[in-house]
Amino acid sequence: MIMRIKVFISAFFVLICFILPQASYTQECNAVPFMKEGAILEYTDYNRKGKKEGASTHETISISGENNNLSAIIKATVTDKKDEETFSTEYKANCNNGLFSLDMLRFFNFDKLSEHNKNNLSLEIDGDVLEFPVGMKPGDHLDDGNISIKVNSDSFTLVTMTFKVFNREIVGEEQISTSAGTFMCQKVKFDFESKFGIINIKGTGVEWYYKDVVVVRSESYNKKGKLLEYHELTGIQ
Repeated sequence: MIMRIKVFISAFFVLICFILPQASYTQECNAVPFMKEGAILEYTDYNRKGKKEGASTHETISISGENNNLSAIIKATVTDKKDEETFSTEYKANCNNGLFSLDMLRFFNFDKLSEHNKNNLSLEIDGDVLEFPVGMKPGDHLDDGNISIKVNSDSFTLVTMTFKVFNREIVGEEQISTSAGTFMCQKVKFDFESKFGIINIKGTGVEWYYKDVVVVRSESYNKKGKLLEYHELTGIQ
């Protein structure tokens, strides 16, 4: 059964575009795969040995607005290694005059949320802001971001989960190939700190973005530089 979710997003991921003519803004909005109703992005999660741990499907269920001001509602459905559904939620993506934004919930570890997918539990989510400039280039530094999620039973908080990313920098451009295709991407490195109850994890991450917005591959490393897990785009419809 899908968990009831109380989402209080204080802000969205903001992806800031460099200055372009008005017509180019509109083209950028329409060019991003998830800004089309019915679009589906499929991701697969792997452990450090490359074995499948789960997957998620991100389907754009509605688009509103017009021209250079579009808003999308995207449904994320999570499955385990046996392809059984464990969690489902929705988040928003916006494009306003070439500025892309995504709910920070999109970048949280859905596996942690699925662990609390039970009756009589709800999530209270407070998201911060991350920035990804459209047309970003190596050497650009990006803002930090935070998200806090409380797992509640009635009025009682059972556990609080937090995730923080910082020291984010664009370090280059690379071509990445997955089963979904081959993409020229911007490569971003960052530090992260996550806390689940009393468990505190620190490490680093690397992500590759197609069209400066779409995650193609994401890798997590512990503080000693050892790969923990990764996930990548494995299908586009």
